[in-house]
Amino acid sequence: MSRKEFGQLLQKYLRGECTPEEKTFVEHWYGLLETDPGEAGQEVDLSTVEGRLWNQIQRKMDAKESAVSGRVVPLQSARYRWIGIAASLLLAGIWLFAQWQPDRFSAFNPLKTDTRPDWTEQTNSSAKPLLVRLEDGSTVQLAAHSTLRFPKHFASQNRTVYLTGDAFFAIQKMPSRPFYVHTGTVVTKVLGTSFFIRTQPATQQVRVEVVTGRVAVYDQPKENQPATREVVLTPNQTATYYTDQQKFVTGLVATPRLIEPAVDEKKQSRFLFDDAPVSEVVAQLEKSYGIAIEVENPGLKDCPLTADLTNQPLETQLAIICAALKATYEIQGTTIVLDGKGCSQ
Repeated sequence: MSRKEFGQLLQKYLRGECTPEEKTFVEHWYGLLETDPGEAGQEVDLSTVEGRLWNQIQRKMDAKESAVSGRVVPLQSARYRWIGIAASLLLAGIWLFAQWQPDRFSAFNPLKTDTRPDWTEQTNSSAKPLLVRLEDGSTVQLAAHSTLRFPKHFASQNRTVYLTGDAFFAIQKMPSRPFYVHTGTVVTKVLGTSFFIRTQPATQQVRVEVVTGRVAVYDQPKENQPATREVVLTPNQTATYYTDQQKFVTGLVATPRLIEPAVDEKKQSRFLFDDAPVSEVVAQLEKSYGIAIEVENPGLKDCPLTADLTNQPLETQLAIICAALKATYEIQGTTIVLDGKGCSQ
């Protein structure tokens, strides 16, 4: 605060624009002002008193004193009482400002972010998804009865938000500024991707489903401590965190999506096979969905397959393959295992 602003503050309090609580609080500080005994009850120039108060405050702040001994002189004039109040309130305000440091707000403490004036809280009270646009160009489809807390301006080192409920995130790629989503005991870190986060309040489970890109999911560590459990997810993979057991269980999303949807005739025919070996079919499926598919029996890899799997979900495509080869498949974590007796040549 400048000297000019200080003078304006004194004028404000001379007009009596303060509360009784402020009067009681600041009179303690006014009593610390160094005053000559002969000044009590005398008429003193306002500018002189203002200068002495300002200098006194500066000395106290420079010395970082929390308490200074002094002589308390009864104030005969209400006019000087208001000046003391103004000076005291200014001193308290400067001290509070010096003590408040934004850096003290940890990225791992969602409760503290609520008190920051530059944070916004958006709650979807409707039954339809609510689109929230963030400063960096990222978007969040906020599900019904869900809440997102985010800063109006992201930090230069990272982008951090807090989610309660379910949402679909489409994050702008910024390798130098990773994006963090805090959801209860789980943190999701991304550089640029799209994914779902679903929570189960009753069981305190948090489920992350990746659509594009890669994300790292880890449990909420204590401040300044590294995460003890972390999994990296790629498209069509999911991880569910069980709070009671403090562990992640990985798997595949219920309906895997194509990583690169078909946009031309050539890509439309990529699932049309004519006497193609199973190894080629599997390789095409792996590339299209980003999912690892293992063929348990090597004798199955060379079996020919003629089938049109176009415009079918992955579950149906696998069912058609198994029916044609008299094989079976099962999902083991994030991998699909295909097995069968093979074929006769």
